Amino acid sequence: MTEETYLSITQMLEDNARKYPNDIALRQKKFGIWQEMTWQAYLDITQTIAAGLRANGAERAAHVGIIAENCEEWILAQLGTNFLSGVCCGIYPTSPANEILHLLTSADCSMVFVEDQEQVDKVLSIEGQLPLLKKIIVFNTKGLQNYQHDKLVSLDTLIEQGRQQLTQQPDYVNEWHKHQHPDDTALIVFTSGSTGLPKAAMISYANMWHEMKVVSETIRTEPGQNILSYLPLCHIAEQAVSNLNAMRNRIVINFGESLRTIRTDLQEIAPDLFFGVPRIWEKMQAEISVLASRSGPLRQKLIGMAMNRAHALGSKLPVNWNRKERLEFRFWDALVYRHLRSYLGLAHCHYAMTAAAPISPSLLAQLRGMGIRLCEIFGMTETTGAATVQPWDMNSDGRIGFPTVGVECKIAEDGELLVKGGIIFKGYYKNEQATRDTITDGWLHTGDIATAHPDGSFSIVDRKKDIMINAAGKNLSPSLIENTVKASPYIKECICIADQRPYVAALIQIDPDAIPTWAENAGITYTTFKSLTLNPAVIEFIASEVEKANQQLARVEQIKRFYLLPKELDHDDGEVTATMKVRRKNIAEQFATEIEQLFAEHAA
Repeated sequence: MTEETYLSITQMLEDNARKYPNDIALRQKKFGIWQEMTWQAYLDITQTIAAGLRANGAERAAHVGIIAENCEEWILAQLGTNFLSGVCCGIYPTSPANEILHLLTSADCSMVFVEDQEQVDKVLSIEGQLPLLKKIIVFNTKGLQNYQHDKLVSLDTLIEQGRQQLTQQPDYVNEWHKHQHPDDTALIVFTSGSTGLPKAAMISYANMWHEMKVVSETIRTEPGQNILSYLPLCHIAEQAVSNLNAMRNRIVINFGESLRTIRTDLQEIAPDLFFGVPRIWEKMQAEISVLASRSGPLRQKLIGMAMNRAHALGSKLPVNWNRKERLEFRFWDALVYRHLRSYLGLAHCHYAMTAAAPISPSLLAQLRGMGIRLCEIFGMTETTGAATVQPWDMNSDGRIGFPTVGVECKIAEDGELLVKGGIIFKGYYKNEQATRDTITDGWLHTGDIATAHPDGSFSIVDRKKDIMINAAGKNLSPSLIENTVKASPYIKECICIADQRPYVAALIQIDPDAIPTWAENAGITYTTFKSLTLNPAVIEFIASEVEKANQQLARVEQIKRFYLLPKELDHDDGEVTATMKVRRKNIAEQFATEIEQLFAEHAA
């Protein structure tokens, strides 16, 4: 990095506004209408928010929380905070009040942006335990007319205050912004907390710059192309793919009205690139199954044949297809695939990505076979996003591809993947011991067991802490088993139980959309989610889906018994994190009796 090449994310916003002031930077859908914002307007409003924050008592390098679904206000608040060299601390809007208390306290937040009345109520319920909190800035004030609290201020009011300050003092923001340093913390991103309390990972402006170079050189984009921002912006993956990618490559970020409108938003925007965690791709697979089951007999049979053929085609890389396979793809593409991609909102998607968790090889093959160019990425909060990327033609021996520009990877003696480079985070806020445990001599210990391939690419085996050793001493990878089972569109979640056990058992959550449709077509009556899980026909059907998965696994990996969870796993109940990662310990405690029953016959 040199002084000539380095630009922080806020400096890059200034550069884009100066060179391309009238180009579209953002779109936000409000009341069914997509409203556009230019690069110049983007810059103006973020600096105005910065001035408003300062006018309300924000200090340089202040820590500012944001609790909201993805929207343009989220990213404007983030960049406004950064213009003051402040630190943005994103929090999931699904987080309960006690979790918000821990996160705001552990990050020392002195101000917090919130989306609406629901989030205001959460913060006000814990406000007495937040001595550093000065202001609560609200995006949408609907329902707050009778709220009387001296810390509450609307975003509109804050913007007006900032505008007045800039009118009187044009350099009100710049005098702080010019002191911004590459090693300053720009973001605090909380880890998922799947094995304990979330930790506050510090991401510097330099880390973000290095990650911007990564996405620029590995993701094929052109200025003006579209991306839909729908995964939480408090997650590092969405920050890298949407925010950093958009800023560096001048692509347009589109924000829908809410998560509930994502299907319509996808179809309207038809993004040029699309990032989805494995659960999103599993959901799309389930939607295709539901669509087929609700079609007439001829169309249902046609979709079934096409998807079976897609799985066969996708098991080979497209670069290795022979002439017959290329012709076959064109036939099915004209007849079925292009219509399904359009239905999913991916008609124009030329580059699709998946990361954050392992994805089933079977699902991967099916999606690729139907023309979705889906590449795997490995990264984590501590690597500011992508660390390895599968090439655009997917031609690599390893599942997660090659180290990105400026990144080194190696395998430790115990099989753990180590990563080094400018993308490695600064450390955990006020947790030096955890930082020392994670970074040694500049090498980040990822906690993932990996395999290095002769071509220089890598594959992830499993999380180091999740590897299970059965009663016979055999090492098992739960994610391999679980993702093989979850390739079924009728199974939403699978949690393996095998550690020190004589065989593999599992807790299984049925898909709440696909199974009801299957039950209706099969003439099975039900009343609730729980009644479905208790129905013998449903249990038998899921057993057949598990058996299909077992045929793809080694004998020692096969699931011998399972239990259908009577409810969906829930963040509020502590069963999953905000990113839907399973909290195995909590689930094992909650369903301890059911787990023991799965092994009771063997014990007897």
